[in-house]
Amino acid sequence: MPSATLIDPASKRFVSPAEALAKFTAAGISPDKHVIAYCGGGISATIDLFLLHQLGFDDLTLYDGSMGEWAKDPSLPIETG
Repeated sequence: MPSATLIDPASKRFVSPAEALAKFTAAGISPDKHVIAYCGGGISATIDLFLLHQLGFDDLTLYDGSMGEWAKDPSLPIETG
């Protein structure tokens, strides 16, 4: 879930809890699943985790360093294009 989709562009505030939950649900993210959030360095992903925590999700992990670390290993898959 791109963190930018969780911010209202006009007000620069988080979307409502109901809207955030709808977005997460549509992406297949539910409270019964372990959620690992990642981004380039692990900073933007905290927006997702903050909102998920506010919504009562408790099995959350931040992949700190995430894509920066992943991309350094040529044996790991990366989808481009």
